[in-house]
Amino acid sequence: MMAAILAWIADHLLWLVLVIAAVSLLVPGPGSGFSWAVAPVLALMVFLVSLTIGFSDLRRAARQPLVIAWGLILQFVLMAVFSLLLARLLFPAHPAIANGQLLLGALPADISAPLMVSLAGGDTALGMGMLVSAMVLVPFVLPPVLSLIGGISLPVPAGYLEAELFGIIIIPLVAGILANHYCAAIRKNRDAWPGLAALCYLVLLFAVISANAGSILSLGAFALVLVIAELSLNFFGYGLAYLTKRIFSLSRETFFPLLFVAGTKEFGIAPAAADAMGLARATVIPSVFYAVVQMISCPLMVKAKEYLGAEQCPEDPAVLVKENG
Repeated sequence: MMAAILAWIADHLLWLVLVIAAVSLLVPGPGSGFSWAVAPVLALMVFLVSLTIGFSDLRRAARQPLVIAWGLILQFVLMAVFSLLLARLLFPAHPAIANGQLLLGALPADISAPLMVSLAGGDTALGMGMLVSAMVLVPFVLPPVLSLIGGISLPVPAGYLEAELFGIIIIPLVAGILANHYCAAIRKNRDAWPGLAALCYLVLLFAVISANAGSILSLGAFALVLVIAELSLNFFGYGLAYLTKRIFSLSRETFFPLLFVAGTKEFGIAPAAADAMGLARATVIPSVFYAVVQMISCPLMVKAKEYLGAEQCPEDPAVLVKENG
């Protein structure tokens, strides 16, 4: 019975997300006090997803360094450049928001990315490897990217990143992989863990939107401009991943990790940076809107997995050229 319920949640995640997003935005009171739960629920989500990963999966993912490297370029460079263009086009009169838009574009993938990879049928270990690689590199890559692309200096909130990397990602990840390796019952119930992780995702959505509903609604018509900006950035990331799939005929197992690391952003880094440096609160606004956009669009991409992940048929001239080339 429980397995059937969890499978139903995973299969209907998009519709559940839309309902909870609407309720959280219009009636934020019940969820506004759940901000404290975000970190532990994130850690639990990572642990549950990691229960589906074995050592053989990690070895397979490690044999794809070029895919991981391209994912890093998408996250830290191409998305940052496009975000800078959006900032200059849409927010020339709002420098704090423009800086926040650039910061958002240069952030690594969101912690929920491996869950979405799992739900879409991609290589979860590869998605987790791409996420961990990006998070490890953030302190070294983010400052020069912001300086070279946008001309702004922004020290990284090292304490926040270390706590997030180890407390929310590394420790739950290692615990989940070890549990998978040593416990046969964990492996036997493998299909249940993504459903439980999807339930965590819904709790996070409820908490994040409820906490920011007041800020979103207070912006009035200007909120529409922000929605356009974040939708554009979000789907630019998805588009880059899909273009890569078409050019290199990627399998769905490889494509979906790339899709979700390119299209998502770890939006929690922005408020941490603002708090650490005493930046204007407007710097955080783009990340708030992006959080809502990506938490709705990710389940949409999962829903469209059959279309997005369709393999090119052998008769496709592009495939034949690659095979004969």
